[in-house]
Amino acid sequence: MTGRRFRIASPFAPNPPNGKRVTRPYVWGNPFRVGIEAADAAEAVAMFRDHLRRHPDLVQKARRELAGFDLGCYCALDQPCHADVWLEVLRVTAANAGDRPVGPHE
Repeated sequence: MTGRRFRIASPFAPNPPNGKRVTRPYVWGNPFRVGIEAADAAEAVAMFRDHLRRHPDLVQKARRELAGFDLGCYCALDQPCHADVWLEVLRVTAANAGDRPVGPHE
């Protein structure tokens, strides 16, 4: 069973039941910031996908530690977000795709 994305309204807001944060500075956060390394959210998400391709160990760790959880970020739910990439990775795992060493859309 795969989770869904939720929006974190405040750094002090509690996670919902079954929720995990995938924000910076945690290991699951997107290291590419809009307005700094990326021009917009879509570019930041694309850069994050490439990052996962270069870090298969991080993908494997996520498959173990994030599976079954809802994932939270500060991004608006109608905007691109790296949490969606994590959820795609977890859906591939849940679908018994095998132990592919990279994230979605290889």
